[in-house]
Amino acid sequence: MPETLLRVPTLLTQDDVDVVMFELQDLPCVDMAEVSLVSQTVWVSHTALMTPLDIVAVLEQAGYEASLL
Repeated sequence: MPETLLRVPTLLTQDDVDVVMFELQDLPCVDMAEVSLVSQTVWVSHTALMTPLDIVAVLEQAGYEASLL
């Protein structure tokens, strides 16, 4: 499965982590996801039906700035 690592500088609280995890877990193409508040990063294992830019778009729609690492 493809893996994507993102920087999310707007992860500031545990509530932000919870929202991001909820958004990612709701996507049918996501197998696993990990969100780190300390490093402000998001790691996602997903199917090839979803591109890294799709993940960025989902996070931005949820109100979180994201960029590929």
